[in-house]
Amino acid sequence: MKISRKSLKNNITFSLLGSKSIIIRHLLISLFHDNVVILRNVQFCDDVVAAINLLKSYGKIIDILDDNTIKISGKINKLPEEIYCGESATLLRMIIPIHHSLQNIGKYYGDKTLLNRNFSDLKIMFSSLGLIFSSDSFLNDNITLPFTVIGKLNSQDNYTIIADKSSQAVSGLLISRSFHNIPSEIYCAELVSAPYVYLTADIINMYGEMINYNDKTFKITPNKLLTRSNDYFIEGDWSLGAMILALGLTVDSCEVKNLTTHSSQPDSKILKLFDSISINYEIDNKNKSIITHRQIYDGYTYDITDTPDLAPALMILAANANSPSKLSGVKRLINKESNRASTLSDIFIKLGGRLEVIDENTWFIYPSQIHGGEIYTYNDHRVAMLGIFLGLLSNEEVKINGWECISKSYAIKHCNV
Repeated sequence: MKISRKSLKNNITFSLLGSKSIIIRHLLISLFHDNVVILRNVQFCDDVVAAINLLKSYGKIIDILDDNTIKISGKINKLPEEIYCGESATLLRMIIPIHHSLQNIGKYYGDKTLLNRNFSDLKIMFSSLGLIFSSDSFLNDNITLPFTVIGKLNSQDNYTIIADKSSQAVSGLLISRSFHNIPSEIYCAELVSAPYVYLTADIINMYGEMINYNDKTFKITPNKLLTRSNDYFIEGDWSLGAMILALGLTVDSCEVKNLTTHSSQPDSKILKLFDSISINYEIDNKNKSIITHRQIYDGYTYDITDTPDLAPALMILAANANSPSKLSGVKRLINKESNRASTLSDIFIKLGGRLEVIDENTWFIYPSQIHGGEIYTYNDHRVAMLGIFLGLLSNEEVKINGWECISKSYAIKHCNV
């Protein structure tokens, strides 16, 4: 892909397809839901397709009603021993506690960058709950795919776990406990990215008020599922929306549709950052859209510990600011599809970005004049998206090698620029 500022109009409108984080949570919850569930505004990115195929392996029926609508029906009628998660770490981490509430063995597989990821934190988290992990590769105590998990999560009153590396397994445990008819409580002695678990709880409560939560404690009272129509329009992806809104500060007008200010998506917190540095934006509640305009603004201070996927948007924001920005929580970027602490900063600097690494957890990012060049994405969709948006800031052409990896999270053919 070759891209530059010439590709960008001064008045742009994007209609975002649904957040894959929300779609995958609905899909996994529907495993336990015998009634028909309809999801609208679905984007069929690779991770969502992997989740759909995983549901089918349990016997669920998925019908594609149109380009962006699916119907889920049927019951769990088989318990697979082999579980394929594609390239989705989210799906892998969430399905383990769900699967082992139903079945006592699971052999887990994946592909691409997922094969290089270390999942030893899952072993630490679930060993205390009776699950035994084994892998062909235990180099330096790392656990990589494929691996096998043996054991069944027994129903109990209280669970205490440590989730200091990822919150996704907590979300999976929350889903599994919400549909097993025994009241319980999950306490996370340490919990990173807590807003993503809150998002899971909010979606579960759409199907029946079951969860009360406060900080690190989740109280679950399984209730009868709501009998009303389960027809959901999936809100647009705030990770992508945040990048577009940041870019929109460099053009006359930018409207992003299918976003709301009251979203449960953690990356919607970028609006609070906008407020804190006096960036103006308009809200169109009727059309569910947010609008930004060209403006000058100061740099910021922000901690991405709970919202690591905001990093690319925040780098775009910092490049166009009027003064330096401080980004902390950077070590949360290390164990992703790539070491994003390294790869994001690498392509930013290659294209003219001014970034200073203070320590493993802190960057200073200075106002930058982005220029042309050639970059590689390291097969990481977030790196590819940063490269694309940096290209849209450059008057010179940027060549992006391996940009196709964005299909992991984004099916953006219906976005109009």
